[in-house]
Amino acid sequence: MTTTTHRTEAGTESSTTAGTGRTTASLRMWSLLVVLALLSLMLAPAASGSRAVGCSAPQPGNSTTRASRLVNRFFVLLEHKDQAGLQRFLSPGFQVQRADGSGAAKKEYLANLATINQFQITQLRATRAGGALVVRYLAQVEGVANGKPYTPGPAPRLSVFVWNGLRWQLAAHANFNPLTG
Repeated sequence: MTTTTHRTEAGTESSTTAGTGRTTASLRMWSLLVVLALLSLMLAPAASGSRAVGCSAPQPGNSTTRASRLVNRFFVLLEHKDQAGLQRFLSPGFQVQRADGSGAAKKEYLANLATINQFQITQLRATRAGGALVVRYLAQVEGVANGKPYTPGPAPRLSVFVWNGLRWQLAAHANFNPLTG
């Protein structure tokens, strides 16, 4: 095999091996493209905020402890009307179902946040399967919802959190009327 070296106008040097017709410069470029393609495939799921392939949810020792932190974080973000925090905390597919029968998706929910003066969470129970954490609890909230004073006493709630590959997000939340005797 004969190797011939070529110099281009830009000063780049490449060599051609007789019989293959490939230059070392083109092989380097091809290798660089393959590496960049692989990197983009590995980083794309994390950058998009979607569930990353192969990134399982962290394994907490106790799902109820994790759930308690997440539920309290949601209510604190709501209490402070932290739009930016809620934007990150709520899943893109977030849905809420209210005790009065109304519901909303993420955009509508963020546009009409309830006012929470104080809250207390009790009787929290959680179950987990893979990247889903389902939590039921009682929430005693004093505030204003849909323009109406809201103080129903301890009312049942159901919240569903999903692992997006990077963090837990609230995907669904439901309020129920308190039980009356």
